[in-house]
Amino acid sequence: MPKRRARGLRVSLAVAVTGILCAALGASVVLTGGYSVHRMAGGTMRPELREGDRLLSDRVAAADVRRGEVYLADSPWMLDHLVVSRVAALGGDRIACADGQATLNGRPLDEPPARQAHTCYRDFDVTVPPGRAFLMSDQRESAIDSRIDSGDEWQGTVDLATLTGHRVVWHSGPDAPGLPGKLTGAVVLGALGVLLALGGLIAALVTGSAARRRGES
Repeated sequence: MPKRRARGLRVSLAVAVTGILCAALGASVVLTGGYSVHRMAGGTMRPELREGDRLLSDRVAAADVRRGEVYLADSPWMLDHLVVSRVAALGGDRIACADGQATLNGRPLDEPPARQAHTCYRDFDVTVPPGRAFLMSDQRESAIDSRIDSGDEWQGTVDLATLTGHRVVWHSGPDAPGLPGKLTGAVVLGALGVLLALGGLIAALVTGSAARRRGES
């Protein structure tokens, strides 16, 4: 095989190997990122999440749970399915409803007015224990969330450990946000890797085939 053709074959194989490595790296990010897909049932999180929307969730450490984030959690409220709810308060926070006014640490809740409309269908006053969270859905008139058990031992709160596997980071629908940057990068890297691998392999096959024909002639 002429040196030029041999060099072309080596380059093609190197491109293919690089593509395979890129695709494998992209796939590893997706597979090890703890992402999972769910389907929204019910309308307790309208208008942001609608019934039937696809939800993408990831894993997060308990220390990284933040107020305002949406999570799927194993229901502590006698339901036989995951519930989708928003973190309203965390350990050390005092969340209360009195005389129709909802407050967090003595200040009005910083939320859209529509979301607050039915927050105080009952009065409560909860200081969230450490390592736990107080959850509320967005459509609060009929939602089952931490408010219904605010008088129990844990004041309706849930252990942060129940939330760490299911932070909602993307959803389908008209107002769908962009995919998380890490996931977008992994998808682009994987797609680029597949293209490089295919291109390199095809080029290597063409080069090898041409070399064989030249050797036979």
